[in-house]
Parts: sequence; C-alpha cells; structure tokens
Amino acid sequence: MKVEIYGAAWCTYCQQAKQLCESKSVEYEYIDVDESGNMRALQERMGSPARSIPQIFVDDSFLPGGFTGLKQELAKT
Repeated sequence: MKVEIYGAAWCTYCQQAKQLCESKSVEYEYIDVDESGNMRALQERMGSPARSIPQIFVDDSFLPGGFTGLKQELAKT
C-alpha cells in the first residue's frame, strides 16, 4: 500500500494521519503544502483547488474523507 499525505505542520488532522500510518507500520510520503510548489502540484493532481487538508492518495488514487477516510481504509487491512 502506497500512501501519500498532502498536509501542513499546523493541521491537526494532517499530524493525526501521519501518526496513524506510523502506528499501523504503513509507509507514507508526506508532502507539506506550505512548501514551494506543493500546493500547485496537489491542485494539478486533483484537477481542482483543494478546499481542505489533508488530501490523501492510496495507491495513486484519491481517498475521499481525509483523515477519517484513511482511518477507515486502514481498518480494512
């Protein structure tokens, strides 16, 4: 399972998503949208502006629901 989390240091749900992956021993890539160009890359990937974070992709597919969606997805494994 490949998990990518687009988030920010100030976002509580983003931090919780990272902690959840770590607690489940799931490898993930964290992309900070506050760093140069990362928000633009996220918007291009989604095809529209992101209205909230975290935005999460599992195996290159968008996972709706942010942290809650990730929690539900990882509960299946």
